[in-house]
Formats: sequence, structure tokens, C-alpha cells
Amino acid sequence: MSELTVSKGGISVTIYATDIAENYTNKIFIITGATTNDNQAGGPSSNKIVDLLRIVHQLVIKCYITGTDSKTAKEVKAELVSIAEGAATAGGTVALAYDGDTINGYIEKLNIVEKAEDSPSDTIRDQARYEVALTFVEGTSI
Repeated sequence: MSELTVSKGGISVTIYATDIAENYTNKIFIITGATTNDNQAGGPSSNKIVDLLRIVHQLVIKCYITGTDSKTAKEVKAELVSIAEGAATAGGTVALAYDGDTINGYIEKLNIVEKAEDSPSDTIRDQARYEVALTFVEGTSI
């Protein structure tokens, strides 16, 4: 399990990752060759590809959040949602501390599922936790 930190605008949330998938997508342009009646006997034409190296680095993180010593899990969830909604700041990226590096980018998608817990909780650190699926895209603002 990896411990990651998501932060923006003075708000910081620790998430506990169970699965992290890194995706690198290269947007290429495929130009299909024209086939006419005259050249059909030669078989299909080869495709031409234009590679502009437009690489998109995306992380799909399955994780969970819990309460801390000073905040309930519900408060931590509200802070994570606030970060995804811009953290009441004018522009700027979200910082993701992962694997010893800080990656700047944006939360593209955030899905939160509340999981019930049978164990009792105290007033500060509750046992209720939220399962989170987060899609993070590395990049800068323009």
C-alpha cells in the first residue's frame, strides 16, 4: 500500500493507494491510404502515421481515505472534493506526491464510495472510510 498526498491551495489530503496504474498515451494521426478500382488488385494500401509525440501521462489510483487525529473521514473527504473542485483558488495545478516525486496536474475524475464499518468509532478518529477512484493527468495550466 502506498501513501500519497494530494494538495492544492493550502489543502492537503493523504490517500492510501491499493492500486496505481500509470498510462502513457501517444496521440498519433493515422492516414489511411486510398484504394481505388485501379489499385485494388495490389491489396490494401499501407497506413501512414504522423507521430507528434503528444504523450499524455495519466494515473488511475484506487485508494481509500480515513479520518485523522484531528479530522473525521467525512471532513477529509470534503477536503479531497474541494481539491478536485479547484480548492477555491484561481487556477493552478494539483500536486500529487508519489513515489518520491511531486507530479503536477489535474484531477480528471473522482469517484468516492462510502464503505460501512462494523467496528465502533471514537469521536476523533472514526473507522468509516471511503473508497476512492481517482484519475490524475499530469500537465500544466496555460
